[in-house]
Amino acid sequence: MAKKGSKALKTAMASIAPPLIEKLKQEIDHFTPRQRGLAEFILQNPESLAFLTITDLAKKVGVSEATVTRFCGTLGYDGFAHLCREVQETIQSELSTVGRFQLVRTMGRHSVETRSPSAFERVLSTEIDNLVNLNKNIRTSDFYRCVDLMAESDRICIIGSMASSCLAIYFGYMLGKIYPRVDVLHDHGGLASAVCNSLNQKSMVFLISFPRYPKVTVELGQLAAQKEASIIAITNSPISPIVPLANITFFIPVGIVSFVDAYASPMAFLNALVTEFSERNPDATQQSLNLFDEYVSQEGLFNKSSSRNQMKRPELPD
Repeated sequence: MAKKGSKALKTAMASIAPPLIEKLKQEIDHFTPRQRGLAEFILQNPESLAFLTITDLAKKVGVSEATVTRFCGTLGYDGFAHLCREVQETIQSELSTVGRFQLVRTMGRHSVETRSPSAFERVLSTEIDNLVNLNKNIRTSDFYRCVDLMAESDRICIIGSMASSCLAIYFGYMLGKIYPRVDVLHDHGGLASAVCNSLNQKSMVFLISFPRYPKVTVELGQLAAQKEASIIAITNSPISPIVPLANITFFIPVGIVSFVDAYASPMAFLNALVTEFSERNPDATQQSLNLFDEYVSQEGLFNKSSSRNQMKRPELPD
């Protein structure tokens, strides 16, 4: 199984960022000796750009970090982070599930540190980086325009499939507490057909799609576009297939952790949307939340404190 995974990884890596690889091959004779060393290392180890820091890369090649930065500028990038982001976006959209798993397993072998970080440390580090980059990527004007459209809409439809269905369900549940007409779709079917046919120019649709971009999200988004609904795309890259359908697009980094998707930053963004929307009209929000609390109380949906206190803690075996 490991051999098959490694083969899948090598096959996928052969197609990483073809424009970059071709540019390196074409320009390598014009590079300085140190830049040539960088180019040769990247050509032999293109996957290293997915996880090596600028410090790690500089140490591996035996050059300074300033040389790496100048090298990236020579290739037309704003810096090392810009170069890595382009490669990572290609990996996320093209690499198979097995390939992503194998890629992360190679991180320890490429690390110049004596102790490879644990899976726990890698995941938290990636999620923290994603949250930091989220704050940099989101345009405030687009965020507030999105909330304006939410307030003006007659209904909101949230579409997210496969792994992104959890984001769609979370968003729909939270928004449904304070907004009367919210639909969540994650697949084709009778409900999807009915909801899409009811959309109009006053409706709003959120398309949530991250690598490897499920087709059903694109197809349902196309139906929404035909109804001239306002479409908001929540995705990670300009290469995402839902971008051409959207009136507003939010690019949210998700990084590469493994075959498990890193969704802390999309969750934080959706949280911010619902919170901002609720604070626009506090009286209506309070009224809706009162109705929600009355309903869950009547139906007994949550355990009461007294019931929890009476429960005995199970004894662990010796």
